[in-house]
Amino acid sequence: MFAFLQFIIFTVTVLTVLLFSGYLNLVYFFDIYKQRFFNIDDFQLYDFIVVGAGTAGATLATRLAEYGYKVLLLEAGGAAPPFLDIPLLAPLIQNTPYDWQYTTVSQQNACKGLKNKQSKWPMGKLLGGTSRLNYMLYVRGHPLDYNEWLSDFTGNLKNMLLPYIGTCCYSLKIFLEPVIKNSGPMHISDLKWDTGLADTILKGLQELHQDIGNINDDLKIGFMKAQLSIENGKRWSTDKLLYGHTKNNLTIITHAHVQKVLMESKSAVGVQFIVLNKTYKAIAKEGVVLSAGTVGTPKILMLSGIGPRKHLQDLKINVINDLPVGQHLVDHILTGIDLVMLNVSIGLSMINTLNPMSALDYFFFGEGPWTFTGVEVLGTFHSSFQQNKSSIPDLQIMVMPLGLSKDNGVVLKKAMGISEKVYNEYFSPISHKDTITIAPVLLHPRSKGEIKLSSRDSSDPPLIDPNYLSNKDDIAILIDGLRFVKKLVETNAMKSIGASIYEKHFPGCENETFDSTKYWECYIQHLTLTSYHPAGTCRMGDVVDQMFRVYHTKNLYVVDASVFPSLPSGNINAAVLMVAEKAARIINRSTKISRIKSTKCHKPYNYYYIPDD
Repeated sequence: MFAFLQFIIFTVTVLTVLLFSGYLNLVYFFDIYKQRFFNIDDFQLYDFIVVGAGTAGATLATRLAEYGYKVLLLEAGGAAPPFLDIPLLAPLIQNTPYDWQYTTVSQQNACKGLKNKQSKWPMGKLLGGTSRLNYMLYVRGHPLDYNEWLSDFTGNLKNMLLPYIGTCCYSLKIFLEPVIKNSGPMHISDLKWDTGLADTILKGLQELHQDIGNINDDLKIGFMKAQLSIENGKRWSTDKLLYGHTKNNLTIITHAHVQKVLMESKSAVGVQFIVLNKTYKAIAKEGVVLSAGTVGTPKILMLSGIGPRKHLQDLKINVINDLPVGQHLVDHILTGIDLVMLNVSIGLSMINTLNPMSALDYFFFGEGPWTFTGVEVLGTFHSSFQQNKSSIPDLQIMVMPLGLSKDNGVVLKKAMGISEKVYNEYFSPISHKDTITIAPVLLHPRSKGEIKLSSRDSSDPPLIDPNYLSNKDDIAILIDGLRFVKKLVETNAMKSIGASIYEKHFPGCENETFDSTKYWECYIQHLTLTSYHPAGTCRMGDVVDQMFRVYHTKNLYVVDASVFPSLPSGNINAAVLMVAEKAARIINRSTKISRIKSTKCHKPYNYYYIPDD
């Protein structure tokens, strides 16, 4: 009987996934078809052109339009179709046309349990960008994360994030007062639904003398139930900002693939982009802002002749500006998926998610498991290597009442890129058991990677090499995180639900003694997973200044996670929003100043003369 029930659940899950995937593909291509009926004027003149309508780009374009500028927003994807607001569906959006579907190059020291030793990097390719397919976790980070590179702002620590989307991160030296009184707030909410696991986990953490509270407000380091960017049970994403009163100043062109920035005497004067295989140019009087993300922005800069001289010369790209674009790539990585087993059914079950009552709870009341995004508890702490407990934390824990064995390999195995051998030998045997994930996350990796162009063709994906675990210190810190997970599992609270460590050897690590340092080192090198937080490829101080201007250029800005000089201590979406808000004010202020200066008599620039190369 149990085997038959498992078969039914598996069959329904497969059919649901196939139907939803087919629906997304159909809607996406219909959206492209509709684009044929919109006229796009070549050489249209704007004040600002913003490239990328993701978390940063949508926020920035909206703010600039509210300031009164005429703004063009270019997005490579389309609009989000219905049902993408359902938080539970986040994994199903990956590997669809709404995802860039980036894949790293094969890793030498990590990802050995993934297909071809490559890490999958989902990123949103639609209005709202990755805020449309992330797990909605709202984490401000630690105040010290921002002191070095945002030291020019001062203000109140406590009141930073509350009223408006413009207050999306905090630091003792950052204060972003509300700007637009009639703009919609960012919707932040406590976890609306959980399995009950969260309370047990928090009790166990208390036994380990960890602080429990709101780490986004009262605490800097500690643990809490997850907070989400959610509104009435639905995903809150930045594309919702685009449909307000700014529409008269804001032009949005979707399915527009930007090929390069148009440069004249090191001044950005516009962009060249393709829509439906036709090439267009758009002109910007005041500036071009790249918000195409940690991967897309350095790609566009390098195609425009701004990047490492030797790399561009090897590809026969005319070098306009020799800068370390694409370098210093960093990413949060995690491990420990399905490592904890229970003897009670407390985790998320497929029966719950497929129950018709769950759908009714969601659509009528904005409640139930469909509002769940995967993480119940998260928090930060110091590893044993950090003696100064007032410094920024180096580890995060994310608690998920599920793992990739839970759906019998239908969704999560593909989303994470787990190899067939590893899944069949390690995860498949526990698909019918109660497993949860308590994943340690490396917050400040010492390993640095890079992004390079694969060719001069803008349609070719770039080469992404995060160089995971090339610094042995990263492995040591993650091992310390796994030791912390083991201590948590051994608490009385966790014993009450029969928690234990899954002791089957991970494939490839059979020759190491289980629970030894050598075993965990091997385990981490095999099960190396991205936390989806890449940053640093156009970092402030190397590629852009504190005004977000690209060095040695005029009217060219970068505003997204690529400017981060270092990763914040937690999920990065709130920090990206904060950066976009800060940049909007700075750009507005500097534009007003330059306009005042330009009132003196001078020969006007001919914006309509744009060289082809």
